[in-house]
Amino acid sequence: MNLSLKKVEANRNFANKLWNAGRLVLGSIPRVPVKPADEPSWTLADRFIWARLEELIRTVKRLFDSHQYGEAGRRIYDFFWSDYADWYLEIAKLQIGEGEDRAFYTVDLMVRVLDYVLRMLHPFTPFVTEALFGYLKENVKEHSDFLQPEDNLWPEALIIAPWPTVGESQDWEEDCIRDFTTLQDIIRVIRNLRAEKSVKPGLRIPAVIAAGDYTQTLHQEIKSLATLAKLDESRLEIHTQLDEKPQDHIALVVGTVEIYLPLADLVDIEEEQSRLEKDLAEAEQQITRLEKLLASPFAEKAPPDIVEKEREKLAGFKDTRLKLTNQIDRLRKA
Repeated sequence: MNLSLKKVEANRNFANKLWNAGRLVLGSIPRVPVKPADEPSWTLADRFIWARLEELIRTVKRLFDSHQYGEAGRRIYDFFWSDYADWYLEIAKLQIGEGEDRAFYTVDLMVRVLDYVLRMLHPFTPFVTEALFGYLKENVKEHSDFLQPEDNLWPEALIIAPWPTVGESQDWEEDCIRDFTTLQDIIRVIRNLRAEKSVKPGLRIPAVIAAGDYTQTLHQEIKSLATLAKLDESRLEIHTQLDEKPQDHIALVVGTVEIYLPLADLVDIEEEQSRLEKDLAEAEQQITRLEKLLASPFAEKAPPDIVEKEREKLAGFKDTRLKLTNQIDRLRKA
């Protein structure tokens, strides 16, 4: 019998992740009001997880129709593990802490997304999803009539639950996903640098960010940014642009956003210069590739919107190249 123990372990880990996320949702239900006082005011994280869920439902329907069941399962797995458990639930904890309507609508969304995920996962993991669905239904019905599926009816069992309805893509979804993805990338590069420089996990550090077009977004998400990147919110500065770059700071670049962290005393200047030069070389490679692509017949044959996206990528890499070049020059003068 050809049985991969690694796959068994991976599936066990996924079942544990699913169960623990379910416990978090169930434990959050009693912490919120029985009903809201006003209409919802959705956060960027709320809108992101719903946009990604709608995108997932459309994708899984297409893959099922073409009998690509393995790929469909992988997409559901990735959405649950990364978008929902690793990102949304972490931010949801902060939102629940605000109490009142913010807490109610956050848990409402946590319940709805988990409900849909369980319905889509059921063909792949029927037993754990059926059990978790039963606990979810029971806890919601005990606490509030306002935390209900969209049709206000809980099916008797998950196995007979309707499949999530496929909706049309909305204009706001792409912008929302882009903004939240930028926030994720900023948090990731800060986390990576902290790990690389062995910064103590509990140490919250100041930061200066030149956010450009994302200034308003980062101001609105400052608590999530500070918490997930372990930044000191009281010393976190967000500007549209900086007239002068901070001295003795490490510079990170995410697209058009520049992040400056005062970690100079933890950094070997030669190592930092080497890192920036490596990033610059990668940007140069992307610029060369995209320039060749846009100078080829691709620019005439491909759909205009696809060509425009490649031109935007090229402009972004050129902007990154300029920022990295300036940072390297400043290090050489230090």
